[in-house]
Amino acid sequence: METSSTQIDLQPLEKQTMRIGFILAGIVIAVTAVSYLLNMTFTYQWMVWVIGVAFLAVALLTLEWTRSLSGPLGEAPTGTLRGLLLLAMPLAFILDSQICGLGIKACSVLCNVISVTLIGLSAVTAYRIYRNQSVGALLVPMVIIGLIPHCVCGAPINTIWHNIFGGYAPTCQVIPLAATLFSVAALRGVRTRWSAILVGVLLAVTVFIVVGNPLFGFPWTGCVGQ
Repeated sequence: METSSTQIDLQPLEKQTMRIGFILAGIVIAVTAVSYLLNMTFTYQWMVWVIGVAFLAVALLTLEWTRSLSGPLGEAPTGTLRGLLLLAMPLAFILDSQICGLGIKACSVLCNVISVTLIGLSAVTAYRIYRNQSVGALLVPMVIIGLIPHCVCGAPINTIWHNIFGGYAPTCQVIPLAATLFSVAALRGVRTRWSAILVGVLLAVTVFIVVGNPLFGFPWTGCVGQ
């Protein structure tokens, strides 16, 4: 795995926004996992527990990553790994947009607008990092827009959120948002290898949901669009 010896500075706005983003994303993933465990029933209930506990682990890692933002930075990736991490940002949101069905289709107009907006913001973020420019001003709206309660899916993952926000949930974009934050962390030298591994895990989870939902009856179903 090729890395660079050049120290990459994490800009103050990037650091603060990533810290807030990791905390909020971790909380959303944790509550979503609990909602799933409490409300999902499936033929093989053990699968529900495996998936729910796995998401709780992801939530804890997301929260724990805030500690590394204050420590010394490592080496930023170069070569193939850097390119893959840059590509992962818009790819995460593009893959996530396919969960409710292939193409630009979602459970609400607002969900569509948010999805397309975040794909654009993440692509610009990747381009600016490619150009070695600061991305703090892009991460701020990405975190805010990505966590707006807007999902009206009737899936078990949303039950607790629907009770809190009157039928809306902030779950739709939290996984690609977390993947983007981990990508930026890796590209800025924050636990580069482990951040990159978590990006891969979150992308794999999204693909699993997209493919498993309609084809294999993966225990995540319940969205009104499915």
